Amino acid sequence: MQAITIYAVLNNNKKSEFFQVMESLKTLVSNYCQDLDVKVNQDNSLIIRILFNNKKDLEMNFGNKEFNILKGSIRSLCNNVEMEISSA
Repeated sequence: MQAITIYAVLNNNKKSEFFQVMESLKTLVSNYCQDLDVKVNQDNSLIIRILFNNKKDLEMNFGNKEFNILKGSIRSLCNNVEMEISSA
């Protein structure tokens, strides 16, 4: 398994927009990965964990249209965005 973990701080003024975007994208993105978990803490810190079956699936799918929309949305609605790739 390969995991991508995205850490960010959700902009408080854009919180409702973030949840709307995630609601629409979650189903689309889930078609290309093993699991997608989104957690927003009380302090607006955000952790998104995306699991892929293997490195090949990650490489083939993380650059597709749906994931690019997800990544762009996170960058525009959040601050301090960091991404980490690891073996799960």
